[in-house]
Amino acid sequence: MNGHVPDLDPPLNSATHARIDELLAPLRTFAEARLDSELGARLDQVTPASHCLCVIADCGGTGLEAAPVRLHGTMDRDLQGLYAALIGERDPLAMRARQEWRPLVAPLDEHATWVRSQVRHPETYVAWLMRNGARGARHLSVLPARGRLSRATLYVFCNRAPDEAQVLALFYATQRLAVTLELRHRPFITELLAMRFTPREADVLRAGLKGSADEQIAAWLGLSVDAIRYYFKKFKHRVPPVIGHMKPRDLARVLNHLDKL
Repeated sequence: MNGHVPDLDPPLNSATHARIDELLAPLRTFAEARLDSELGARLDQVTPASHCLCVIADCGGTGLEAAPVRLHGTMDRDLQGLYAALIGERDPLAMRARQEWRPLVAPLDEHATWVRSQVRHPETYVAWLMRNGARGARHLSVLPARGRLSRATLYVFCNRAPDEAQVLALFYATQRLAVTLELRHRPFITELLAMRFTPREADVLRAGLKGSADEQIAAWLGLSVDAIRYYFKKFKHRVPPVIGHMKPRDLARVLNHLDKL
């Protein structure tokens, strides 16, 4: 099922990477009213497409308050609404793409056949697929991606099957798109990534990840309780104001997900 599986090991050349980066970087700053059309137009330069949808959801356990799932792209609004209301996190193709960590590329009817074989009540999902093909799209690429604190799935509907080079380019573009749109909604991530810690500060923050009391952390590290509280207070004053209300231990979890600890 899902047609030819592209070899994801050979990297794209640097010129292709640079072109995709240049295409997608401006999406971080476009006005909201332009975002969907610009996203579609720029992806169309990677692979010609009928329409697209990018779904971004938070990863669990990051320490941040969960954000609502965000949908961007040129898919018809009623089909986006159907996806959000009745499919969402239960999307079987998105789950498979994440589990196997590869693009799922196939004609719509082949995707539909697989869904019917895997899902107890596939009617809604199959109807969603078929309605997306009503204007001529016959092929769908489902591509997984990871942002820094979120995950994304990109759906690209095409009139013609993409070739292997186009699938590889789309897969790379999906990774860049996930990070770009995440930074659009959470620009403070850039500031967190730039933070630097002394070895002692990092030790205190890593100990805070365990949720232990200040007294326990002090005993582990051979410091006073006042010293531990000083480090946590200093940390809170350094983070971007938009997340300055968070507890130090939750902030430490965010930094841990960003590989800063």
